[in-house]
Amino acid sequence: MKKIGEYRKDLILILVLLAGAGLIAGAFALAKKPGAFVRVEQNGQLLAVYPLAEDRREVFPAEEAAEGNVLVISGGAVHMESASCPDRLCVKQGEKSRAGDTIICLPHKLAVTVISREEAEGLLP
Repeated sequence: MKKIGEYRKDLILILVLLAGAGLIAGAFALAKKPGAFVRVEQNGQLLAVYPLAEDRREVFPAEEAAEGNVLVISGGAVHMESASCPDRLCVKQGEKSRAGDTIICLPHKLAVTVISREEAEGLLP
């Protein structure tokens, strides 16, 4: 049976790997730009582009029913307030505010993506 001292190199290696993984994850989190707009697509079709700076509440009906998803933009972030789909995973995804963040509702084929100002330039009239 090995003593604790014999595992010392293993413990040091594990700590170094964990610290490295934390630094890499932190660098990726800091590299994301803050979002400026929200792009909403359903079934691959662009429905709307909204600025994150303006608070609003929008309802996107599902194709098969009058009910659908309620999208809320407030305080520079976007979240799905409610959904008529059975699992409501889109509601559980929480607030998003960084460029590249997405909220997806698979049953309703709805995709909400936070985009930067540069990305929105080609989409705005």
